[in-house]
Amino acid sequence: MDNYNAKMETIIDLQQRGIDQDFILIKDCLLYVGGNGTINRADFNGDESPRFKDDLQLRENNTPHAVRHPDNNPVPLEHDELIYKRQAPRWKQSFLVFKNPKYTTVPTDNIAFFYIRNNSAALMSFNKQEYVLNQSLDQITSAVSPDQFFRVNRQYLINFKAIKEVELYFMRKLHIKLTVETPEKLLINKEKSSCFLSWMENR
Repeated sequence: MDNYNAKMETIIDLQQRGIDQDFILIKDCLLYVGGNGTINRADFNGDESPRFKDDLQLRENNTPHAVRHPDNNPVPLEHDELIYKRQAPRWKQSFLVFKNPKYTTVPTDNIAFFYIRNNSAALMSFNKQEYVLNQSLDQITSAVSPDQFFRVNRQYLINFKAIKEVELYFMRKLHIKLTVETPEKLLINKEKSSCFLSWMENR
């Protein structure tokens, strides 16, 4: 309640400066809504969360994630209802490949691993089809979900679904065996082993 009163005093102070329509109080947080001329102090009633006016038209560039009905009308705020949706990062869903001589796409979920072959990045699908890509392995690593793929070393980026088993190796390394065989033995050095095991456990 003290925080609420403090923020209400802030809004009143802002009103006196002539910018009362640029700030709103939602769930004890003071938010800035630049240029929104449809929200003012009258929308705040005691301890209740603010309610939008019936004729509210939020500007898309000011409130890009405002909740709306399917008919594109704004949704009135209820107590504890979110006004903004958190937009999750969009990870790459497929990769365009060229072979025999045709273009096609390979869904990211169908890729067992990416690796460096002859100084170029390539992918290996779960059905053991291999395709050369025109991106670097660093670019691919940034484009796919870190919950799904792990960069084992400079040469390999593997899909969690492709992991068959992991066994201890000498010098405290880990030997990763995938459901799709890799051209070389897949090893993780001791410095990265704990990070990899944590990724497997907490993803």
